[in-house]
Amino acid sequence: MSKKTGKITKVEKFYIENNTDKEVGEIAKDLNRTKASVEKHIAKNKTSHVDEAQDKKAPIRDLFGHKEDRGVTIMTPAASETADETRSSRVRQSQRHKNAIHIINPENK
Repeated sequence: MSKKTGKITKVEKFYIENNTDKEVGEIAKDLNRTKASVEKHIAKNKTSHVDEAQDKKAPIRDLFGHKEDRGVTIMTPAASETADETRSSRVRQSQRHKNAIHIINPENK
């Protein structure tokens, strides 16, 4: 018999989100929840993944490690990967600067 009332707990949400390869009925049975409540969370979670994808497009500077009291900024692995992935959209490449890592004066293409 399934639970009929109550919100889905954080643990149950975590279980649902990390077992997307299982069928909804199987997840509902494991959690002792109704299929409808599990399906509702999955549908709600799909829209939140769209929001997370938009958050990934946040400026790269937010991914850097900052220590303001010492005036230090460190590039994290996440910032480096994001910079590599988005390089083509950030720098319009001409044949002259095709293999350049950094263009000192982009106005003089």
